[in-house]
Amino acid sequence: MSTSLGKGLRALSIPFAVAVLFDAPAFAECRSPLNHPEWPAIARSIARLPLCEQIPIGPNQTASFKLASVEICSFPSGVSTLSARALLTCVSDSEDLIQLPQLDSEVLATVSLDTAACRILDSDIQINGEIGALLSGLENTQQTARDWAQSQLSRLCALQR
Repeated sequence: MSTSLGKGLRALSIPFAVAVLFDAPAFAECRSPLNHPEWPAIARSIARLPLCEQIPIGPNQTASFKLASVEICSFPSGVSTLSARALLTCVSDSEDLIQLPQLDSEVLATVSLDTAACRILDSDIQINGEIGALLSGLENTQQTARDWAQSQLSRLCALQR
């Protein structure tokens, strides 16, 4: 092995080791809360997230917001990540003069939280399809979802104390 190749391999091994040590899911304990006895109450609360109501006109009523999958991973550092996939359906208000067809989209959410402080550290919500196109132009969608999630987290933490 040439010396430059050996140095190159050593240089590559350091970032690889760091990536494995600090980003490897093997150090996380992951689970899905979908079968937990408290899940139905949590799901009802999540279903009330007012995403469609952020749309100024058109199908701006949330008809359904159902979680298809959820995974929570806890890390030894006290940080947890929540990854969820949900199906969102927006409809027009029954009193709207012009009734538009319902819009269906997939919502992908990733949230990092400090479980000890009961605080959201970071969040990202991606909404696909036409609803996503409508909501992406609005400033408050991410903040509304984050504020709502923080209020629900605070409520859950208060129940644990």
